Amino acid sequence: MTDIIPAILPDSFEDLTERLGSIAGAARIVQIDLCDGAFNKTTTWPMHPKDREHFLNIVRGEEGLPHWQDFDFEVDLMVHHPERMLSWWIAAGIARAVIHLESLHDFGACRDAAGGSVELGIGIDLDPPWNLINSAITRADYIQVMGIGRLGRQGEPLDERVYDVIPRIKSAFPDVTLQVDGGVTLENCRALLDVGVDRFVVGSSIFSAAEPRAMLLDFQGL
Repeated sequence: MTDIIPAILPDSFEDLTERLGSIAGAARIVQIDLCDGAFNKTTTWPMHPKDREHFLNIVRGEEGLPHWQDFDFEVDLMVHHPERMLSWWIAAGIARAVIHLESLHDFGACRDAAGGSVELGIGIDLDPPWNLINSAITRADYIQVMGIGRLGRQGEPLDERVYDVIPRIKSAFPDVTLQVDGGVTLENCRALLDVGVDRFVVGSSIFSAAEPRAMLLDFQGL
């Protein structure tokens, strides 16, 4: 079975809760997309000022992430200075986090914050800083290639450049786990597998479907 990671770009805590509920029991791990409005133009929960206190309740353990008993969580930190908030998400109970090399970040500080308790992936765009990949990969657990040109949006078509970037990464780092995020559909999964993708992060194809759970099961059957 292909490893499928449903991705949620949450407008609010309620939106996150509803989308998680629509696939509960059908996935092992879910990605929460976090955008700060600076690294890209989108702002998501819990980066709105009104969300802060509620999120800190989760960080303090006063309540859990929605459906925490049903999923492991990966957070895609599409933000500048992810090292400033990674420890909060670890306290909230995540299992994995993606740090984008194109963001302003201190990967060493992220690695220190993780402390071996969570996996860290590096996220790269379709025109990646190859020199940074070479230095970061020794401290990362996996690579996430963005399949779209504009981050922080769902429903964008797959950018054909991904078919050049993925084989280049696989050639340079044949043993690294590689996931692709953005633009993934049932129609292009096979071609992506053929060029070296190990697992898929899928957002709009699942959550824009009339029956998200059924669509997720279709992906898992590939």
